[in-house]
Amino acid sequence: MVLIFSGFHQAWAQKPAWLEKYNEHQVYKDVYVVKSIEKANNSYSSFVVDKNGKKLTPAYRDIGKFSNGLAEFVTFENHKGALGMHGYLDKTGKIVIPPVYRGAGEFRDGITYVIYPKGRQMGLSYLDTLGREIYKVPVELFPNDFLIDKAKAAYVAYHDCQEDFIWYVNDNLTTLNWNFGKYTEADIRKAKEPFRFYYKGKYGIVDKNLILRVPVALDDIDLIYKHSGRGLARVRYGDKFGYISSKTGEIVIPFLYEDTQKPSLGRYWVKKDGKWGCINKKGETVIPFIYEYAGRFMDENRASVSLNGKFGHIDTTGKVRTPIIYQSASYFKHGVAMIQLDNKYAYIDTSGKVITKEWFSEAEPFREDMVETQRFGLYYKVLPDGTVKFERISGYWRAVLILLGLVILSIAPWRFFRMRKRKSSERVS
Repeated sequence: MVLIFSGFHQAWAQKPAWLEKYNEHQVYKDVYVVKSIEKANNSYSSFVVDKNGKKLTPAYRDIGKFSNGLAEFVTFENHKGALGMHGYLDKTGKIVIPPVYRGAGEFRDGITYVIYPKGRQMGLSYLDTLGREIYKVPVELFPNDFLIDKAKAAYVAYHDCQEDFIWYVNDNLTTLNWNFGKYTEADIRKAKEPFRFYYKGKYGIVDKNLILRVPVALDDIDLIYKHSGRGLARVRYGDKFGYISSKTGEIVIPFLYEDTQKPSLGRYWVKKDGKWGCINKKGETVIPFIYEYAGRFMDENRASVSLNGKFGHIDTTGKVRTPIIYQSASYFKHGVAMIQLDNKYAYIDTSGKVITKEWFSEAEPFREDMVETQRFGLYYKVLPDGTVKFERISGYWRAVLILLGLVILSIAPWRFFRMRKRKSSERVS
């Protein structure tokens, strides 16, 4: 107890006299950040001073904590309703990053965030200690969120550093910049992929460096990869779909599409303006948006498509491989697809050639190494090479045969009795 009191006494004794005129201060070895507050008129000012109390900066509205050799500072000048503009200075008082931002944060591991007007929205970027932009959050892809005219500034009284902006979405408080608790932060840093988090009905994505790759504005993320794959994950904003990189978490393909399918053979079927087309991983259109229906590309490099109410097949370049003339055309399996024409079914190979001699009244696509078809109530087994083998008769024909047998059985005794009666008459005469 004596030692503790002695330490406090020594620290107080070493406190320089010139420091008494300031209401707040922080010590950073040989420099101080000090603040004078006049509560009567709600004014305050901050300085960086040396160990002798000499001012190294002009008066600023606020100066934050030094981290990574830099401290955030806020100017006095108002700017469109903000308390001032934010920048960064070093311990000599030199401005390293000019005060051109509406909000900013403390450096961590050489990275900080800054907030600024961007059209109708607030923008968010991450900077290094030289002021170079590391990443810009694509807020423009979320045009209904982070609007300037709906933003409310959030800061502590007499402190303007780390000023943030908040919005109310469906009566829930949200923000553009996010700070995580230490346990969540530990999970984020350990994650192998960008961390996807959920808040009040919305999703966001942050990487292991705590850089927000996607703001908390997504309405859905395909977490089970039902519609995703090949390095991209499907996401939704409002009623439109886009894709993010599974590796970086960044939005690769913006929200342009009404529907999507699971990718196959490096192609992504997506729907726009009511029509299906294909894009690649870069979002480039590789098959035009002209199809009313489109199936996945199978290993045979074929996909079933519909155009003007007719079906056929195309390959991944968009070239028509099966004429688009059929009532229906199935996917390929074992190199074979089912087609329908004039309400009858047959099977074709990848060249479009019909490989079955017969056309059937009922059929289905291949799933296994054979398929069962029907013609005139007779069932046949069809193999992938087009071989057709009789399998069995239908229940209808079995019923007919049974009924016929019963008729024969019922008629036979009567015919037998008539024959005996006729023979007997012949003997008498």
